[in-house]
Amino acid sequence: MLKIGDFRGNRRLEKPWKNCIAVGRAYELLRQDLLDQLARAQKEIGFRYCRFHAVFHDDMAVVVRKPDGGLAFQWHHLDKVYDSLLALGLRPFVELNPMPSALASGTQTMFHYAMNVTPPSDYRLWSQLVEAFARHLVERYGMEEVRLWYFEVWNEPNLGGFWSGTKEEYFQLYDASARALKAVDSGLRVGGPASSKANWLTDMIQHCHSSGVPLDFVSTHLYPQDEFVDYHDRQGSPHAPGAFFADTIRSVQNLVRSSAMPGLEIHWTEWNSQSTASTAGITWGDNVYVDNLWAASFIVKNCLALDDAAQTLCWWTVSDLFEEGGMPHSPFSCTYGLMTIHGLRKASYNAFWFLENLRGRVLRVAGSTPERGCFACGEGGVTNLVLWNHYQPTETSPRPWTQTLRVGSRPDTVDGPHLWITARIAEGAGSPWETWCRMGRPQNLSPWEQQLLESHSRPRFEVEPAGELIDQRSLKVTLAPGEVLFVQLRPEGQRALPKGRDEEDWALWDKAMGEQSK
Repeated sequence: MLKIGDFRGNRRLEKPWKNCIAVGRAYELLRQDLLDQLARAQKEIGFRYCRFHAVFHDDMAVVVRKPDGGLAFQWHHLDKVYDSLLALGLRPFVELNPMPSALASGTQTMFHYAMNVTPPSDYRLWSQLVEAFARHLVERYGMEEVRLWYFEVWNEPNLGGFWSGTKEEYFQLYDASARALKAVDSGLRVGGPASSKANWLTDMIQHCHSSGVPLDFVSTHLYPQDEFVDYHDRQGSPHAPGAFFADTIRSVQNLVRSSAMPGLEIHWTEWNSQSTASTAGITWGDNVYVDNLWAASFIVKNCLALDDAAQTLCWWTVSDLFEEGGMPHSPFSCTYGLMTIHGLRKASYNAFWFLENLRGRVLRVAGSTPERGCFACGEGGVTNLVLWNHYQPTETSPRPWTQTLRVGSRPDTVDGPHLWITARIAEGAGSPWETWCRMGRPQNLSPWEQQLLESHSRPRFEVEPAGELIDQRSLKVTLAPGEVLFVQLRPEGQRALPKGRDEEDWALWDKAMGEQSK
């Protein structure tokens, strides 16, 4: 039995996953369909910042060489991008990269859209670009606003595909960027190294502490299949099955607290549910675990377990309108988005929607475990719960989970009849991937196929589910592997009022309307 008790003090969820949502690159934000999807996510979930690659890519045309060899700057495309984000209530989490051709020392590129990953030919020119960029932002949006933004230097420089230089050259790039930003205003927030798998953080903190270079936050990235990168088929992994992701994020919290700069903010600026059952199955561009039901329980389990572990957990990305491997064209493509190119909400999207609705002060829960768990909050006599039945990709026969929920009384309990409302993310109900597979994975959708998938992208809602209600404060629940269930116990609302006419008026109206025509 899962027993829901009284409040755990005044604690409320921090929800660091709300702090940022990602888009692939700056140029994609010139697309109206992507902005429309962001608008939907903002209305239903509500994020605070947006992060993306390639603000300095050549297709954004921010810097060109003048005939005399000097630099000229133009901000038209970036202005449109930032104007659109701010209009949606999203502040930029600025990622300073890639290297514009006008400044690059080489030609090595990454991704379908070919972003240059080489160091600058002259670090003074890079400083000039960053400072001019920051001054323009302050002029356009105001110092008070831009001080609330974050400036992150580069992306995953510890991986050769993203940075062709050395670690020392990255620190040189960071130093030039930080000093250029602080030359505009000391209150602008700068950090890094935006590394993969929590690498370089100790070196980054030591470097900035010893050299006096400003560092306002550290940032890094993590994906669950990274465990299989570091440990072949998990051989030698010190982590229990399924614990790698949360263990690694907690380790960075401990690392920072014990460092020479213990007050640094921690921002995980990329993560998602990409997973695998073996090292041989690792894939970064065609990973089913971002599209299927499994993503929902992974998200709920880890977001609740890591609620106090960082300032940011930024999901990569909001939409499959994403060009790293070329723009997808099929309804599902195992791309990172919470939504498909058609705007269908995946299981991952609905998981965040459930978490957003987990409101109120945290309640005590007895009987919950990390893999098969329950989390509860209460507010105004309403109890909100989320349950999950998670499993590992290595499990060959994951099992359903049946439990009885018992919600006890507490100081804000309201007398009188109560109503149970449930919403379930399941195959074909909040997770449309499985439906699309049963349809034969059509490339092009007919209008009826589109409507079918749209209907299956919505969680299944029920009032007092038949056969599951035990009494006013007890409910029996069963979750299939990967499913997530949102449960709300609330006082019954006021009965509907009459329209306002008295019975005599209605009788006269009914008689007149029922007469035969003259």
